[in-house]
Amino acid sequence: MSVYHYYRPTQRSLFNELMGDFGRIDRHLVPFCRGRTSSEIVNTDEKFAVNLNVSQFKPEDLKINLDGRTLTIQGEQEVKNEHGYSKKSFSRVILLPEDVDVAAVASNLSEDGKLSIEAPKKEAIQGKSIPIQKQEALQQNSSQ
Repeated sequence: MSVYHYYRPTQRSLFNELMGDFGRIDRHLVPFCRGRTSSEIVNTDEKFAVNLNVSQFKPEDLKINLDGRTLTIQGEQEVKNEHGYSKKSFSRVILLPEDVDVAAVASNLSEDGKLSIEAPKKEAIQGKSIPIQKQEALQQNSSQ
C-alpha cells in the first residue's frame, strides 16, 4: 500500500509562497476597507430606496444618473499634496424594478454623509371586468 495515496507532498515554489502572502495581506486589509461606501437597498410595496455611506466624499465629487431604469451612482475624489497624489472612487449600477415611478426619483445627502435615493412605486392598475359577447350578437351586428 502506498503512502502517497493519502499524502501527496507539494512542491514549494516562489509563486505559491507569493500567492499565500497576498492572501494574508488581503485578510488583513479587508476589515479596514469595509463600510466606506456600504450600501443598502430597500424594496417595499410603497417605495424603492438605495442608501449609501459616502462620508469619504464631498458632494461635488458625487454623480447620480438615471438612464431609463438604470440608476448609476458614482463618486470620485482626487487628492494632491506635497507627498504625492491619490485617487479613490466607487460606482454602483442598479436596475430599478419595473413598478418604480422613475419620474419621481429623488436624492438626499445628510450632513453625516448618508446618501439616500428614493422613488415611490407606481399605483397598481386595478383589474376590470370585461363583458363576454355572444357570438350570435356579433354575427347579427356584422350583417346589418
